[in-house]
Amino acid sequence: MNQLSDEQQQERLDDWTQKLTGLYIAQDMPQVDYMRVKERDPKLELVTLPEDAQAVEDTPWLFVVDGKKYVKPSLLPFDGFRHIRPGRPITRDLRRDRINLYSEDDGQITKIAFF
Repeated sequence: MNQLSDEQQQERLDDWTQKLTGLYIAQDMPQVDYMRVKERDPKLELVTLPEDAQAVEDTPWLFVVDGKKYVKPSLLPFDGFRHIRPGRPITRDLRRDRINLYSEDDGQITKIAFF
């Protein structure tokens, strides 16, 4: 990704904050990895989307299941993502091209950041 100016970075943050805040993060890793994470973090509750779940038209990362909106992070147009939950440690490596999704334990996105 090309280096963005601070103004462009803020516009991108504002745009994606509007798109993602309030949505839920879908479980987006192989089931065996998710179970390993759940062992370490039993409070984590992410929904695994049904295999036949269809993305919303023109939004390949957005899914609606039983009236609830879910985002599949691996399909977002960024160079990586990080799911950050309350009380969980994070690394200090700074990457302005990576989206950080802050959520409650139930996976509802409360904030995003790029770093």
